[in-house]
Amino acid sequence: ILLLALGCSESITPPKSLVNGEHLHHLYEAFEEDDQEIGSIWIYCEAPDYLLVTDEDEGYTCVDDVARSLVFYVNEYKVKPNDSLLTKITTLTNFILDMQSEDAFFYNFIFPDKSINKTHKNSVAQPNWWSWRAFWALSELALLEESELIELQQAADEAMEKLLPYMLRVCQKNETDYSVEGISGPACIEDIGSDQVALLVIGLTNYYQKNDNPAIKQQLARLGQILMRQQLGDANTFPFYASMSWQNIWHAWGNSQAYALIKAGNAIHNEEMVYAGIREVENFYPYYLKERLSHFVLKKNEGEFEILEKERYPQIAYNLRPMIYATLEAYKIEPKDLYSDLAIELGNWFFGNNQADAMMYDLESGRTYDGIVSASQINKNSGAESTIEALLSLQAINKYPEIRDSLKIK
Repeated sequence: ILLLALGCSESITPPKSLVNGEHLHHLYEAFEEDDQEIGSIWIYCEAPDYLLVTDEDEGYTCVDDVARSLVFYVNEYKVKPNDSLLTKITTLTNFILDMQSEDAFFYNFIFPDKSINKTHKNSVAQPNWWSWRAFWALSELALLEESELIELQQAADEAMEKLLPYMLRVCQKNETDYSVEGISGPACIEDIGSDQVALLVIGLTNYYQKNDNPAIKQQLARLGQILMRQQLGDANTFPFYASMSWQNIWHAWGNSQAYALIKAGNAIHNEEMVYAGIREVENFYPYYLKERLSHFVLKKNEGEFEILEKERYPQIAYNLRPMIYATLEAYKIEPKDLYSDLAIELGNWFFGNNQADAMMYDLESGRTYDGIVSASQINKNSGAESTIEALLSLQAINKYPEIRDSLKIK
């Protein structure tokens, strides 16, 4: 790992909003390529001096983090449009567009010399997390109303159109099932996992909102049925409608199935999907907040689910954000106290209500610690994923003052 002597920005006066983007701005770097300004987000930033570092094996920035940052900046622009945000939106979009391969999928990492990493297993252009995140970010950009972005949005539309045919083919044929430890699911997601399907659904939902295409609606309904099959148990039986992430494994990070079901179901007027997402929020999230598990592995035995393995750590911002999104999506449909209470408790994780009783997000600097390693140990680095996932969480909570103002900030 190479250490670059670039210090973080000085602390600023705590803003009225929960969202302080200063540390994310510190991770942002623009560079020129072929007479075009490209934006990037540094992956790693290490304590105690919060200097930026790079990884020789993967690279220093990636579509995964740039895409999520673009979603954040697009949402910020809707609230307070300004030239600085417009520049970041433009340059980060340029980065994503440059990472698309000829076969429509996206590479993930680039090296410090700005060359694309085309060989690392987490960087090759393929149907994987970074391709779905690229589509999600571009679909958020497409929904932004701003005349200065029309040409950029057209380029984004072209990129999405290249990937769309593959997304519409996912799980078109799912006649057979896989089975692991007595838990089964459609064979078409045996490898990809329902967590990736959820991300794909989120991007497709945004695309459908702008392009009322019957084929997309049909695919969203089909994928919704598949996601619903991954929910296990019921209101009185463990795991209380938790949606498996991959095969018989549940993990908190990236578990966006409930949010995807509510969001997509609402968009295509599919009440069954909406209800499925909400029942997970209502029944599994209280269990999660009690147990605070990071992941568990299940076995089905004579109709009951047995935990083969479970871990409480690490706890990271990426564990919380999907749940916050789902809870607030349910609250948006029906402002029930249950949903606001859940959102408050989930949000309080950033401000000390967690296994380590530690502030994980610093309002003054905008830094979010990379995770809770144990009840007595915190990873005090503040890299891209933790920073972005925290900002996305708090950005969503900010939309609801009655929830935001009920957070217990130490």
